[in-house]
Amino acid sequence: MESANKGVASVSLEDELKIAHTKMLSGKYSQLAVIDENGTLRGALSWESIGKASMRGQKLRVVADAVDRTAGLVDHHEDLLSQVSEIYNKGFVFVCDSDKRVTGIITAADLTQQFGNLARPFVLVEEAERRLRRRADEVFTVDELRQAAPRHLAAQVSSANDLMLGAYKHLLATSAHWNRLEWPLDHVLFLELLELIRTVRNELMHFAPDPLDEETLTRVEGFIEMLRIVDPRP
Repeated sequence: MESANKGVASVSLEDELKIAHTKMLSGKYSQLAVIDENGTLRGALSWESIGKASMRGQKLRVVADAVDRTAGLVDHHEDLLSQVSEIYNKGFVFVCDSDKRVTGIITAADLTQQFGNLARPFVLVEEAERRLRRRADEVFTVDELRQAAPRHLAAQVSSANDLMLGAYKHLLATSAHWNRLEWPLDHVLFLELLELIRTVRNELMHFAPDPLDEETLTRVEGFIEMLRIVDPRP
């Protein structure tokens, strides 16, 4: 998501509130990151936190008087979907790099726009997983499914629904397993397309900076159409 890597407007705890007010009004920001001299996030200053501090009867002079120290900070590799509740509940989360430096902010408005842009790929990838899982459950035993999963997760697999998308590359790697699907498709090309779907899924589920390009989206749509043809069931 672009805003996760776009930088963020900030103030320090010692800044006078009028500095924050000016930045928020001129930049049309609902919140600012509060960052210390070491680049560490100390919280957020928002119109809401200012209002709450004022209602408590506090004398407000500097940012520290109204900072919200519960502001969320997530790594840029975090699963986007796992943060949805936090973003909608708080209105935003800050995103950091591996050194814990703030790289951007994801707001509820960003999320709504992003999901609107990504709705089609999400739906397609979900359908691909659903169709693969259904067929795998029909032709493979639980033990065979477990062998395709990472060793530390194998015991948790009771059906194809427990497999990550990447596990299907291992499950279908051999001709013997591939032939059980009884799909009149090229084995090698199918695995290449499956890897594309896995990559797309990972990009969708994380704070990927770029949307899917038209060529990739077309290939994903083609993969789904192919699955619908070899297995016409809904």
